Amino acid sequence: MSLFKNWKLILAASTVALFTACAGSSGGSSDEDYGDDSDSPAAQKSAPKEKIDENKLKKTEDEAVAITEENHKLRKEIFEAKNKLGISTAPASEE
Repeated sequence: MSLFKNWKLILAASTVALFTACAGSSGGSSDEDYGDDSDSPAAQKSAPKEKIDENKLKKTEDEAVAITEENHKLRKEIFEAKNKLGISTAPASEE
């Protein structure tokens, strides 16, 4: 059995070995480089989390619904205007 005749087998084996070696390595970095900074003084001095009560949540939800309804109306107006002008209303990917 010649090595030249089995080049595909050798290539596959070396590829598996390479991927296995890479999967086991830490990639040249340590966990300390990208660790959680929650213990650092700078992280502790960050802005306090804002408390969200039910009234604020309801107000935000109402604003989102109003904006969604306004968006729907505007899209409908654009669609009707395009139809009046004879412009295609099909999405760009279908044209």
